[in-house]
Amino acid sequence: MFPYLFKIGAFELRIYSLMYLIGILITIYFVKKKGQKLGFHPELIENIIIVTFIGAIIGARIYYVVLKWDFYSRYPKEIIAIWHGGLAIHGGIIGGILAAYFYCKKKGVKLLQFGDMLLPFLLLSQGIGRFGNFANGEAHGVPTITPPSIIFRMKNVFPEFWQQVLNSFGLKNTPEEVSKLMDFIKEKGVLTVKFHDKIYQLKEYVPWGISFPPKYNPPAYQDFGTLPVHPTFFYEMILNFIGAFILLLLWKDDKNMGKGVIAGLYLIFYGVIRGVVTFFRADDLMIGYFRAPHLASFTMIVIGLIIVLRGYRNGVE
Repeated sequence: MFPYLFKIGAFELRIYSLMYLIGILITIYFVKKKGQKLGFHPELIENIIIVTFIGAIIGARIYYVVLKWDFYSRYPKEIIAIWHGGLAIHGGIIGGILAAYFYCKKKGVKLLQFGDMLLPFLLLSQGIGRFGNFANGEAHGVPTITPPSIIFRMKNVFPEFWQQVLNSFGLKNTPEEVSKLMDFIKEKGVLTVKFHDKIYQLKEYVPWGISFPPKYNPPAYQDFGTLPVHPTFFYEMILNFIGAFILLLLWKDDKNMGKGVIAGLYLIFYGVIRGVVTFFRADDLMIGYFRAPHLASFTMIVIGLIIVLRGYRNGVE
């Protein structure tokens, strides 16, 4: 909605970048303090965090490019153009874990101990970062006029449903044309659409949708014009903050460091959070007819449960 704080020539101080910078600085400060308390050199902890962050960026980009290969195979120069967008959080988690694993192994640090120190702040940083998505008008949800019975399906039928909506009212898939749907609803109260031999109502199902104006031409406007959309960035922000608060309560007790329970709970918490929020997302990556985040989140939850159970067997207090 307002992607940068200020712009001087070609330089932009983007809110998205600023949010993640704040998250990284908070993480480094608190994890270094915890590391010192547990006997680690501050420089070692700082280096592990930086290596993990770099690995996360690389992993996030590779994951996104692979699942969008139909586009990047045609425009290979765009593969390295991360300033044009295209980072996937699940790829970032995979890349970060791999980078941390190899660096920790080299330095003789237990990966789960580092994970227990870091991951509450990663979840906190992810929450902070979602404000950057709001500023960019991205990572947005489907229009609030979408029936819940369309949203809550494991198979993603929304794109097909939305095309049927546009066809039913003779609208082109442009922001200006799509924006007319809200005017139709204001005139008639409720619109009906036939989809897969069933009748669905189009109306404002929730009152807290956010409408993005054409200024800056954000992705949400490109997709749905000025229709109010589910603020999925705020859904995830709130849930991430709640999850981070719970993890930080455990993080405060040094006895919980190194057992892996905090790391496992992070995987479970974020797997559940993203799994829920994904139902509302309009721009998620796909694997066939299914949302890639659902498959990745399920894997995270299973791995997290295994780690937590092992941690409790090792005597977490």
